[in-house]
Amino acid sequence: MQGIVFVLIFSLFAPMVSLKPLTIGTPSALAANRSVKTIAAGTKYATSLYVIRSGVSGPVVMVVGGTHGNEPAGYKAAHLIKDYSVKKGTLLVIPEANRIAVQNKTRTAPGVGDLNRSFPKTSSDKPDDPLARAIWQTVKDYSVDYLIDLHEGYKYHLQTPSSWGQTVIYYPNKGTKALADRMVSAINSSISTPSQRFSTVKYPYKGELSRSTGQFLGCHSYVIESCRLESLNTRIGRHTTAVKTALKYLNMQ
Repeated sequence: MQGIVFVLIFSLFAPMVSLKPLTIGTPSALAANRSVKTIAAGTKYATSLYVIRSGVSGPVVMVVGGTHGNEPAGYKAAHLIKDYSVKKGTLLVIPEANRIAVQNKTRTAPGVGDLNRSFPKTSSDKPDDPLARAIWQTVKDYSVDYLIDLHEGYKYHLQTPSSWGQTVIYYPNKGTKALADRMVSAINSSISTPSQRFSTVKYPYKGELSRSTGQFLGCHSYVIESCRLESLNTRIGRHTTAVKTALKYLNMQ
């Protein structure tokens, strides 16, 4: 009976309350801020680009996974990251950059060179193949400020310097190292063995997406290298920790 009286009283006073429609945080609003596009459309290399817009001015961050198809932690982490929301700026995610290689679980696609050596090596150079050209053009079209490329190394870099496992590799534009240090610190907070911790390394190889975007487009560019000696779930967590740290550093989350 009390519940019925409450409903009647509320209905009497309800017309006096001005209710405004919710436009932020509702499922429809969130859906409107997300879109999926195809890069390298019309070619056998076609793959998905996820665009997450906050509607608020801020940095443009691109996360790339699956450049090498035999490095599963990167593209599996990117598939999680594509579902993130941001409160400022724009998040771009290409989970399976080299989709054919990901499907085949191989470093490269059949009959094609290494995608991560196919980007410009000089300021006047152009990408080597259609997929690299499409990714390069996407970085330019969206005026990407921060680029994070997710990869895997075979051994711990601090134990075996010839391997890049457990590193954050960056191109040293002004201010870029500060975020690299922040990501390393965040990941290392859960690693107790010193020789298995992450460290920073300058200068990705020439022809890498991170090197070319940093050197020729002025991006703050990073490669996150997990180590395949760890479990897959742990490696995925290394990547998501790095990206979450970057987004928080940029006040996007």
